[in-house]
Amino acid sequence: MKFLTSAASVLLMVNVTFAANLAARKQAAREAIRARNALRRTSVFKGSSDVTIVNGTAAVESSNWAGAAITGSGITEVSGTFTVPKPTVPSGGSSSTEYCGAAWVGIDGYSNSDLIQTGVLWCIEDGSYDYEAWYEYLPASLVDYSGISVTSGSVVTVTATKTGTNSGVTTLKSGGTTVSHTFTGESSSLPGTSAEWIVEDFLSGGSEVPFADFGTVTFTGATAVVNGATVTAGGDSAVNIYLEESGKVLTSTTISGSTVTVTYK
Repeated sequence: MKFLTSAASVLLMVNVTFAANLAARKQAAREAIRARNALRRTSVFKGSSDVTIVNGTAAVESSNWAGAAITGSGITEVSGTFTVPKPTVPSGGSSSTEYCGAAWVGIDGYSNSDLIQTGVLWCIEDGSYDYEAWYEYLPASLVDYSGISVTSGSVVTVTATKTGTNSGVTTLKSGGTTVSHTFTGESSSLPGTSAEWIVEDFLSGGSEVPFADFGTVTFTGATAVVNGATVTAGGDSAVNIYLEESGKVLTSTTISGSTVTVTYK
């Protein structure tokens, strides 16, 4: 009995230590994604001279975004549904390193420094995983939604809405639960000149965090409201964004109608 008691105590200590480490990793992930705010104000895209054509769609290179954007004026809403991926350590990576990523929809940010967005982030380290549902309005920090949890396999519908020059609403639905946040009187305006469906390698400390292999993220129902009319991500102004780091292209994107598929290569 004494041995069993000691074993139970050891097991309890292991569980407590694991929980503490996981909590620390979750906090680090939150701080990392928040730290990207100031850096987003520098261009993450190559110049117009580097625009190429991929499958008949204009394509641009980014150091930390992959997905699709439509541009124009009068954009007031963007929406999409995706399944949260289960990240893996990329080829050649170390299991003891934390690898992360995020998927989201947003208004603005592609051609300016303003952005309202909502989505899910994920991380993997030492075989443990973290998933967070969040919203953000730059230049404020990312905030976790309360009252909802997501994990790999969760089907998530996200919507960002511009309700005024300095106001908006974000909504996230999953598993029969809907959460939202309302922004009013924000310090930065929303011109409403772009809508995005993005998988991101977010920035921390001046560089991208190690990027997890996310497999494939497919946004369905990828639509936006432009001047009162609903359009799809595959509209005439769609831009295909691919992520390239250290001279290596890490993602590919296909855009067709209301579907945007982003794949880790």
